[in-house]
Amino acid sequence: MWGVSAVMKRRHRRLAADVPTEEQAYVRSQLGEARALWKRLRRARYRLRSVAMWQTVSRLSAIVDRIIRAVEQKPHQLRLAQPFFLNEWPTAVEMVEKYVYLSQQPVQNAEMAAALQQTERLLGELTEAAERQLLEVLSNDVWSLQTEAKMLEQSLHQSSARLHLPLSKKGE
Repeated sequence: MWGVSAVMKRRHRRLAADVPTEEQAYVRSQLGEARALWKRLRRARYRLRSVAMWQTVSRLSAIVDRIIRAVEQKPHQLRLAQPFFLNEWPTAVEMVEKYVYLSQQPVQNAEMAAALQQTERLLGELTEAAERQLLEVLSNDVWSLQTEAKMLEQSLHQSSARLHLPLSKKGE
């Protein structure tokens, strides 16, 4: 069972064949780094004591996982997600790990409490930024779906119009 699962996951994570080899290697390396950071975030999430922070970090984790999966399916989308993966994502993981470390300390002062509150606020903003990033990555798919829906709608209207036309008589 484990072997079949591993083979299916590996097959699922393959990149599209229409991408040049060099670009495939680059995309794989970027996604590998993003996935490694994602795993670190998931591990840190289970050490959180605050339910609100656990929910925020879980939401962030789910959104980033969706971004990674979208880029795995369509490697050219990396251009849209790369600024997020290079700038915000590593910083977010570091912040969560430091937040966990500081929140678990038995002694806290006003400065530490203020830093933890600021981190909570920033992670909320980062989650919103990640949502916007995911929407940007998915924007081409949304546009494509809207185009296909319009084409299908026009086709259905044309076929229904043909069915409702009065039939001409043979002598005319």
